[in-house]
Amino acid sequence: MQHPENNILACEKYEADIAQQKQMIAELEQTVAQKEDEISRISQEYESAAKDLQASIHYAERIQRAVIPQDAEFKALFPDCFIYFSPRDIVSGDFYTCASSDHCKIAIVADCTGHGVPGGLLSMLGMSALKDLLSKQKISSDFQPGEILDSLRKFILTSLAEADESDDTTVSDGMDFTLCVFNNEMTQIRYACANHTIYVARDGEITKLKGDRMPIGRHPRQDTPFESFTFDLQKGDMVYLCSDGIQDQFGSPANIKFTTKRLALMLQEHCNEDTQTQYDNLSKIVNDWKVGREQFDDQTLIGIRI
Repeated sequence: MQHPENNILACEKYEADIAQQKQMIAELEQTVAQKEDEISRISQEYESAAKDLQASIHYAERIQRAVIPQDAEFKALFPDCFIYFSPRDIVSGDFYTCASSDHCKIAIVADCTGHGVPGGLLSMLGMSALKDLLSKQKISSDFQPGEILDSLRKFILTSLAEADESDDTTVSDGMDFTLCVFNNEMTQIRYACANHTIYVARDGEITKLKGDRMPIGRHPRQDTPFESFTFDLQKGDMVYLCSDGIQDQFGSPANIKFTTKRLALMLQEHCNEDTQTQYDNLSKIVNDWKVGREQFDDQTLIGIRI
């Protein structure tokens, strides 16, 4: 028979254990509450920082959009044209611009390394340098577009020079580029391309005008001058300038690239339509292709009717 005193001791120990467990639970609940408060504070801080960052990026977009010509400005030089410009992110690594002189009209499409903020910063650097170069260059009837690409490459290489000479890596940032100069009669283009292709549609056929297979930036052939080419135009031709964003876009049920071949066929199929109808149809084709998938890169396509 168990002694009554043992029962009393057992009860006291049980009550002590219960009290200790309650104390531990209370301490844990207090710790949890403190952690929840800390998480809430950190979350609010991150949310505030994210809003500030988003606001800064949107402001950068406004600055970039202010530098890139408005459609009306572009169409003042090329009245019958369309501009498809679809950045992957808020700011774009692609940019386009136009200029003119007494002798010619200029259309430019550029695709900077990367996209988003890094690509946007490089695009602003490129646009600033380009504006300065064009203002200093005498743009005459014998103007050589390749010389502008040479000067722009020199600027990019100097601006993005490697900071640490002891580092084995090199800065490979730069841009692919099309500079297309139309004479005032729009009967000829003089052009230079860095890793880009100009498409000319005539009578339902597509001609690809290729330039140099090297970028404006660090490259094994970076000491080789860019070449200038000429091509004669006819009334009714369509001239297309583009970055590689459309051709590299993954899509379709098979999740494959759009490809340059499909791009050329798309332009060939729609080249005889008026430019607004082309814009509507080409935009739909590209957007339908990438539906359900993330846009891979910035996308730019400009069509000019001669």
